[in-house]
This record gives sequence, C-alpha cells and structure tokens, in this order.
Amino acid sequence: MKLPRATLAVALGSAISLAAQALFSLVMLRWFTPQAVGTFSVVSQIAFFWMTLALAQSPLTLLADAHVPARQALRSALAASLRRMAWLAPVVVAAVAWSRLPSSAWAIVWACGLALLQGGWYLAQPYALRTRSPHVAALAKAAPPVTALAVATVAAFAWPEQPLGGLLCAALAGYAAGALWLLPPRRTANADSDAPSGTARPSGAPARTQRDDRSTRLRLAHTAVDALTGAGLLIVWQRTHGAADAGYLALLLRLLGFVPVVVHASWAQVLLAGGSGQPGSPLRVGLAGAMATFALGAACALALQAGLAPSWQAAMPYVAPLALWQAAACVHAACSHLPFQQGRATAFSRTAIAVALLQWAALALPVWWPGAPLPAVAHAWCLGTASAVALLAWALWMAGLGKRGRQT
Repeated sequence: MKLPRATLAVALGSAISLAAQALFSLVMLRWFTPQAVGTFSVVSQIAFFWMTLALAQSPLTLLADAHVPARQALRSALAASLRRMAWLAPVVVAAVAWSRLPSSAWAIVWACGLALLQGGWYLAQPYALRTRSPHVAALAKAAPPVTALAVATVAAFAWPEQPLGGLLCAALAGYAAGALWLLPPRRTANADSDAPSGTARPSGAPARTQRDDRSTRLRLAHTAVDALTGAGLLIVWQRTHGAADAGYLALLLRLLGFVPVVVHASWAQVLLAGGSGQPGSPLRVGLAGAMATFALGAACALALQAGLAPSWQAAMPYVAPLALWQAAACVHAACSHLPFQQGRATAFSRTAIAVALLQWAALALPVWWPGAPLPAVAHAWCLGTASAVALLAWALWMAGLGKRGRQT
C-alpha cells in the first residue's frame, strides 16, 4: 500500500508514545493502588473535559484549514481557547464537587494545571506537523509520554507513601514537555509557508475541497458532547460501581485506546496536514489497527491470568468488551479524514453527536435497568458493544465518501 512519506516517521513517534503510555499504565498497575489510579483518572478526566471543550476542536481545524498560515491559526486558537477555559471554570468546579473527591480545592488546582498544559500539547502536535519536519513532529508526539513515564517511575520508588501525588506530577511534567513545542521553529518563515517536505501537498490532490466547514456553534456542540461523554464515563462509573472498578475501566481504556490514537495520528492527521488524496485503503489501515488492538487485549489478559498484578485480577472480565470497542475505533480513526477532504465536516460532527448520545444511553443503563442493579461487567459489555456497532457503521459511511471522491 502506498503511504504518505511522513507516515513512517509519525507512526514511529506515535509508536514510541504508545509504548511509553503502555509502560506508564503498567507502572500504575504494578506500583500504584486501584484507589489512587481511580482518583487520578477522575481528576485527569475532568481536566481533559475542560481542555477539550476550551479547544473546541482547534487542533483538527488547524490541520484541515491548511490555507491559513500556521502561526496565525495557532495564535487565534490559543486566544479563543483561553477565553473559553475561563468561561468554563464554574462548570468544572461543579463537576469536581459532584465527583466527591477528597478535596475540591486541591482537585481544581491540579485540574487547571493539567488542562492548561495538555491543551498546549494538543495544539503543539498539529502545529509541529504543519511547520516542522516529520521527524521533529514525531518527537513532539513521543517526548511527553516518555517524560511522564520517567517521572512516574521515579515517584513510585521515591514517593511510595503518596501514590496519587506521584501520578499527578508525572502527568503534569509530561504535558509541560509537550507544550514546549508551541515555540516557533528557528526559521520562522517556515511557520507561515506550505507544509514541510514530508507532508507536502502533491500535485493534483483535492486541496480545493478540503476544509472545515462547520460553524462555531456546531464545533462547540460536538466538543461539548465528546467532553461530557469522556468525563461522564469515569465519573458515572465511579459513582455506580465504585472507585476500584473505575480504575479497572480507566487503565484498560488507557492501554487499549492507544492503537486508535496511533492510527489517527500517523494516517488521518498526516493526510490532512499535507492535503493529500487517498493513497490507499483506509479500511485496510483500520483493520490492521483492530488486529493490533485484539493482540494487545490478549496480552493484557495473559498478564492478568499469570498473576503479574494480583490486586488487578478483577479487571480481567473488562478486557474483551473494551478491546471490541477500541478495535472498532481503529477502523473509524482510519477513515476520519475523509469527510474533511470531501467538504463534509458538518455531517461528520452531527454523526459524532448521535454516536455520543447512544453511548450515554448505554452508560445510563443502571438507572432504568429492571430488577437487580446491573453488574459492572455486564454494563461494560453493553457499552462496548453499542459503541463498536455505531463506530463501524460510521466508518463504512466515511469509506463510501472516499470512494465517491476518487470517482469524481
């Protein structure tokens, strides 16, 4: 299969990021308690909600609107994101209070720091992909997780009596390393020029149709639904099934969710950054990612069965439904650039909102489940299966857009 020249470098950087994040999860599994991981996951998820809603999908717009100079687009995105972050502060305070964390003030301070630095890293990645060489863009993806892994490992041995503090410091250090890539390149002229050679737009590519045609209101609605779904997943799980089960869910999603992230970063984002046409079948790329996800899930199950982490044995039943969910997410991620290349970003966001509402319906099953309370594992199967079916149907629709685009 013919691939963009930047794909190999970005895939390598994403693979290093994947390995570092996987090791970070294993460090949590081996040296940190489920309660500490559960609380850390709730705080980091609240920060993620704050950050993603404030960004309002600015990183994706920065890639899709390649006709806007990169530095100009970055400054505009930063200013708008900081304003939205200030407006959202009361909502975050309410979320922290509702989640019943040990100290609300403590959690808000940590969430603010994580949100600011994580938002910087999220903007730095597409900015580096547009303005730097593919190898530098790959380093921007790999450096933060490696930094977080190093800090977490040191904290596990040097600060064992404070496992939660060690995890939060590790995450903060990693995001800080990523935000450094917001600094302009040494040759600032490159920042406002065309993409670097590794992602350059080939002649004849459908650059005229590639754009983000969504209104600001739709982008905010899409971001809000995604952020609420991500934050609500762990918060609802903690309140419904307990902190330990929230830790099981968070850890496995962290592990298995790496593969669709790599597929999106090294395939869909590279194609958008270069404005390139379709060099190969996105479904093949997605299926390869799905197989990698199943292999990773099998490795997790074998590790738990071997007793490598006795305190996490109860996480075993979660592996299969979450692997199914994330395998479908790989297929979706491989096709996610097609609506933007065909000028159908509005339909993309509307479908995303519908899928998120379906996930909320599955998440809310224990509220109206008849008879006895719905067990946590059965709840995970309902959520994972519904999400997988919806994502696969969505991916097939996007793949149809790609076929029509090649015909025209």
